[in-house]
Amino acid sequence: MMIASCHCSNISLQTEQLPATVTACNCSICSRLGALWAYFQPSDVIVSHKLKAPASYMWGDKDIAFHHCPLCGCSTHYTTTEKCDSQRLAINARMFSSELLEDISIRNFDGARSWKYID
Repeated sequence: MMIASCHCSNISLQTEQLPATVTACNCSICSRLGALWAYFQPSDVIVSHKLKAPASYMWGDKDIAFHHCPLCGCSTHYTTTEKCDSQRLAINARMFSSELLEDISIRNFDGARSWKYID
């Protein structure tokens, strides 16, 4: 079981395995968050909290809800909303231990302009 958690360990996300790649997006929010997204089906991830449930933020077309810990502020994951055609849960891979990420390739996605992978 792979476990990602926020800085204060209030929020944890569990999955059976890590993907082969993670995505760095340059859109207006992802570039500010500094997140590396690991993509999953929602049914493949268990999201839990100890003291306070994740808070969320949506903007623009409201297709994605970005979740963060209300205690330490870490952006832990995002989920697609019912407005979106596909269901996805993306874990901010920076919430995993650095040892787990050593062998994972980073793909760069141009979410700011072309909406395509650029590597």
